[in-house]
Amino acid sequence: MKLRNRLLAAAASASLVLSQAAYFAPAVHAADELKDALANSSSVKYDFARALQYSMYFYDANMCGDDVEGNNRFEWRGNCHTYDSKVPLHPIEDWEGVNLTESQIKKYKSLLDPDGDGYVDVAGGYHDAGDHVKFGMPENYAASTVGWGYYEFRDSYIKIGEQDHIETILRHFNDYLMKCTFLDKNGDVVLHCYQVGDGDLDHSFWNSPEMDEMARSAFFLTPEKPQTDYAASAAASLAINYLNFKDTDKTYAQKSLKYAKALFKFAKDNPKDLSDNGDGPKGYYRSSKWEDDYCWAAAWLYKITGDHMYLEEIYPNYDFYAAPCYVHCWNDVWGGVQCILGEICRDTPYTKGEYVYPDFIEEFKKAANKSPYEQMNCWESVEKAINTYMKGGVGKVTPQGYWWLDTWGSARYNTAAQLEALVYTKYNGDKPNKYSDWAKSQMEYLMGNNDITYLERIEENNAAEKNGEPKPWSDDELHGSRSFIVGFNENSVQYPHHRASSGLTKCEDPDPQRYVLFGALAGGPDNQDRHNDITKDWIYNEVTIDYNAAFVGASAGLYKYYGTSQMAPTKNFPPKPTFSGSNGGSTSNECWVTACGIDDLHSDGAGVTKVSLYVMTASTKKVEDLTVRYYFSTKGMKDPNNIKVSELYDQAAVEAAPANGTISGPYKYDKMNDMYYAEIKWDDYNIANSGKKYQFTVGLYYGDNWDPTDDPSYKDLKIYEVDDAFFATGTEVKTENICVYSGDKLVGGIEPDGSKPEFDEPEETTEPTVTCKSTTTSTASISWNSVDGVSKYGVFGYTNGKWSKLAETASTSYNFSGLKAGTSYKVAVLANKNGSYSGDFSKAITFKTKTESSSTNDPVINVKVEYSEQYHQIRFSWSPVKGATNYGIAVYLAGKWRVQTSKIPASTLSYITPKNLTPGMTYRVAIAAKVNGEWTPNNPVKNYIKVTVK
Repeated sequence: MKLRNRLLAAAASASLVLSQAAYFAPAVHAADELKDALANSSSVKYDFARALQYSMYFYDANMCGDDVEGNNRFEWRGNCHTYDSKVPLHPIEDWEGVNLTESQIKKYKSLLDPDGDGYVDVAGGYHDAGDHVKFGMPENYAASTVGWGYYEFRDSYIKIGEQDHIETILRHFNDYLMKCTFLDKNGDVVLHCYQVGDGDLDHSFWNSPEMDEMARSAFFLTPEKPQTDYAASAAASLAINYLNFKDTDKTYAQKSLKYAKALFKFAKDNPKDLSDNGDGPKGYYRSSKWEDDYCWAAAWLYKITGDHMYLEEIYPNYDFYAAPCYVHCWNDVWGGVQCILGEICRDTPYTKGEYVYPDFIEEFKKAANKSPYEQMNCWESVEKAINTYMKGGVGKVTPQGYWWLDTWGSARYNTAAQLEALVYTKYNGDKPNKYSDWAKSQMEYLMGNNDITYLERIEENNAAEKNGEPKPWSDDELHGSRSFIVGFNENSVQYPHHRASSGLTKCEDPDPQRYVLFGALAGGPDNQDRHNDITKDWIYNEVTIDYNAAFVGASAGLYKYYGTSQMAPTKNFPPKPTFSGSNGGSTSNECWVTACGIDDLHSDGAGVTKVSLYVMTASTKKVEDLTVRYYFSTKGMKDPNNIKVSELYDQAAVEAAPANGTISGPYKYDKMNDMYYAEIKWDDYNIANSGKKYQFTVGLYYGDNWDPTDDPSYKDLKIYEVDDAFFATGTEVKTENICVYSGDKLVGGIEPDGSKPEFDEPEETTEPTVTCKSTTTSTASISWNSVDGVSKYGVFGYTNGKWSKLAETASTSYNFSGLKAGTSYKVAVLANKNGSYSGDFSKAITFKTKTESSSTNDPVINVKVEYSEQYHQIRFSWSPVKGATNYGIAVYLAGKWRVQTSKIPASTLSYITPKNLTPGMTYRVAIAAKVNGEWTPNNPVKNYIKVTVK
């Protein structure tokens, strides 16, 4: 593995550096999380409101980028893979770089690297599954299908108070797709990044995304390698995104539509090539066709624009008979295509302002040379597909009535069939029917209305029997109810195949997981109603963004048709993780050590203790500058200087070079007499949760006595008598007496004098604290902290000298729309306690929308340069920029632009360099203006001036 160059961190912006400051989180108990959630849930066994609420949270768990903390709702997730913003612009080497040739990089460099720093920014998006690759096909499918569910059943999200939540998820998806799409000056697509990371490398490591340091390559489609399926599927998602935001954020919707049209145009104008499966996705997501994705995008774009060209693009590529042969999924969206074409074939639009074309089928028959007498109807095709699923005509119906298509992710296919059935119901009577009833029965099966054979328990019994031990499970305990929605009830899957939630260093670890992955749809049962609930099973227990995609929309549809007043989202959700820290209970802190040892003692009294250890953390951030100290006593020894410490094995050095652990000492512990320690540190390597073992010896082989029994770090060390146990895996156990430090600060363990880590107690919050996340000329987004015991919040606005309630929500964020440009708004959020808003407005904030006339795109012009040969100094002056509040100066040095100052007052309009610059040295200098609170770096960089010191 090639380590990330730590210089990247130094080159990052100050905000990025601050976002990565270590936040220390003590150990957490998933069982308490689940208990808390169940205590705040409705008593309805099959609650579709709760299913819809939970289904969205998997996307919080899988968010990637430098804005995870501001957008996701799990406290245990933090910013991650921020270095995706610094993918080196060179052909892939040692897992790092881009899949472009040197000539392509040169050709497209101005688009990929506008600031000239040698990197391309593709940070953001979603991890694919429990791994951390961002694969294009499932990402695009999930984005479009989650958006489709919201488009069809929007009211369900609003009724349960999750509109802000689903829109945050959709924005994160589609913002990333637009960020990864590079347009030329004509607005045409010339590159699109469809994948970041490599599956082979990624799957070699099991750790939280916040701790990842592995190299990540970026894969692009270009006109030379167009990959129609990727471009079209991304276009489909962005088209749907337009429909979902056109009435609430018109500017954002139009931007989405612009990119959707551009991506489809790229797919249309370039050769129709299937994705290069051997390039990025390899065998993980091997796409088999492009026609379905192409028609999927074209159908949505016709609904929006009414442009007949999109129908003409469908006709030669449309497979009318495909839908009943499979089900809507990442590699086959014909089921979705048929539904949308069914909407288009209506005589009148279901939704005002959208386009229909009743003559679609007749035109298609002519274009495809079909008989005019051939009976074709899109909705009848969808109905046929649903009947096929219900009867097991494709796939199989299990003994308990569950429709199964494939063991690898059976639940994803099942919920996709449900979504098709519920969309069919909406456009064919819009009331419950036998197809929606079937979808309801299938969802209830997934919620736990089943009798599942527990394969993991059978395996435990078999292992015990093989070892001559009593079976841990009776026959009656080998089957029972199981919910495949994580955290939904007490019988839910507990061991999803997910790195971030598991808190483990290897998937083979059978220990309980650290967090509850609420709402994740596990892979599901096989065709005999069997399931294996263990972390390492990536078939039965896989969780991915495409698994949950149709599950969200299906839950919304079921709530629309079968929701009752008793159904309700869980209150105070998600529950706060229950930590145990230094002020009571367990002393397990943010870092700790698991270890074991062997004593190698000689008859003359000499000897050593061999120690094997791992460093662990519960932090969601990288804990920097870690060291481990092993404490031992020298009381009764003749000469402590005889003690030696030495390395036996450093797994990080072997497997993750240039990582290298070093041991040193002994050092005197200054708080107690006769007390010393050995110290191990790993420079430039994140050892915590890396799964890398370190082994060493401490003691002496001659000249003195070695008695480890009075050593503080030996106190609860698991001691074995044979080397086999020492060199096996899984033999280390948690110890409180081997200490961990971040710099000089104790962050784990108990020192010999009883010192424990100190933590800042969380401040008791009784009222929401509101922040404004973003503004445009017509919109604003605010968010606030959750308040314990509160399930509802009121958003209030101050107008005409009084406060009035604008909205009520169960969420902790709210989006304003329809605001006036350049206008200040005063708002506050109050918590609803015991049915009323009893707080005051002392925490109100004021935000201002952006001014339409102000533009941060105006460059600084009329720059004059004056030289001082006496002092080797330069003076710059320039004309004022309208609306500027201050100016900044940047100089291109060592391959990147470096800010010299950003605090030049608007009234100054000049800047003088320091004296004694090197004569003859030439510099590129950019001058930027800050307008409306924002810098726009591109224009200053494009309009840089070149100066030579005299």
